[in-house]
Amino acid sequence: MWSGRSKKTSNFQMMKEPQTTGLRFLFSGRNRMIIHKITLEEVLSNREKRVYAQRELIKKYQKPILSCTMNIPGEVKQTPLIDFVFRQKMRDVCDAFSGEIIFEKWQSANTGPEALFVMDSSVTDIKERAVSIESRSPIGRLLDLDVIDTDGVKRSRMEPRTCLVCNGPVTVCSRSRAHGLTAVKCAAWAILTDYAGGQLAELAVDALKREAVLTPKPGLVDGNNSGAHRDMDLGLLLRSADSLKPYFRFCADFGFQQAPDINGLVNAGLEAEKTMLSHTGGVNTHKGAIYAMGLFLCAVATNFLKGGDPFEISARLSVRQSAASARDSGSHGGIVQKKFQAGGAREEAMNGFPTARKGAVALMESQGDELYALLKILEDICDTNLLYRGGANALVYVHTQVREILAMDPVERKDALLKMDQECIRLNISPGGAADMLALAFLISCSVPDIL
Repeated sequence: MWSGRSKKTSNFQMMKEPQTTGLRFLFSGRNRMIIHKITLEEVLSNREKRVYAQRELIKKYQKPILSCTMNIPGEVKQTPLIDFVFRQKMRDVCDAFSGEIIFEKWQSANTGPEALFVMDSSVTDIKERAVSIESRSPIGRLLDLDVIDTDGVKRSRMEPRTCLVCNGPVTVCSRSRAHGLTAVKCAAWAILTDYAGGQLAELAVDALKREAVLTPKPGLVDGNNSGAHRDMDLGLLLRSADSLKPYFRFCADFGFQQAPDINGLVNAGLEAEKTMLSHTGGVNTHKGAIYAMGLFLCAVATNFLKGGDPFEISARLSVRQSAASARDSGSHGGIVQKKFQAGGAREEAMNGFPTARKGAVALMESQGDELYALLKILEDICDTNLLYRGGANALVYVHTQVREILAMDPVERKDALLKMDQECIRLNISPGGAADMLALAFLISCSVPDIL
């Protein structure tokens, strides 16, 4: 079913959740990915429906149309991986045509995800930018951005497409069947997973930065101050986030493997901690995020590979990771666990990240209110950083204050958070675990929003 709406600005902005109107994943519950092999009749029928939708939009708006589809070889045209890639590329489309999109219409079907954009621009200009998007990276070879003029005629591209396997003219290879379907499908899979791995890593870095700049946050580094962290500032957090991109990419690639060795993930996490410390002068800025986001990225990639619930996959991975690595009893988390019987980050992971998931749901329900998501995370989190710095009294204080703030009118919450921030600084307490879960909530909302 097509789903559409009028607009003049893009919802696919950096550091924000991508719009997912009309997109869905093929799952039975959350445990099994349903693979549907399409028929030629389905392809032709859907093409007719798309042409009809294009004509109706042209008739209504008297403007050219940008029609976006995926060019996936084989009988399977829709999977969670394909939907994710399409959604990410539509961010590029919306960025490229920011302010020129009058109306957009989405559909996700067995024949693949699609989008139609009514454009307030010339056909020539639209086609030039569409070809640029298709040509700037390998994933563009799997993307079809067709420009339909107001007379209903599709504008053809001047440059010929290239073969996925040999990079020669695709028309020549296609007519001669030079490579065979299996080789073409393997090439497409390699392009999809390479692009998805890179995008997941970027989303993880963006999530950390998004958490860092959110202001005000009680006791945490933000745009106003360093909170209760005298050894940190906003610039340090942003540099630390950038340093972790190769690690996040490794985690995504790890999840795409059929039978990965968990020791590889453990060792990569330890190396990521060293990298972080080398960029921060020895300051622990993101150790908790390295653990949590690394696990979740692996889980998302595994979901793209085999299906399943990313939260359940995260839980299973955390059990394997825990068995393969020794816990540091001298760490803050280890000390708190022994003193307060608080499980901390490992318990959160083994339960499938319920706190981060709660934050992601709050984001969705509040239409992107980030401070509200933070408050929902803080209202009952057993934050080991709070326990380490201020004991049980610190945890009770934060829970009590946050619940009072949540009961306020939304316009009053920011001032209340500013006052709470000053008190947390005075008490030298900081909910660092909540910050990690908020960053993970941002990543969840951008990577697998339809599984919430």
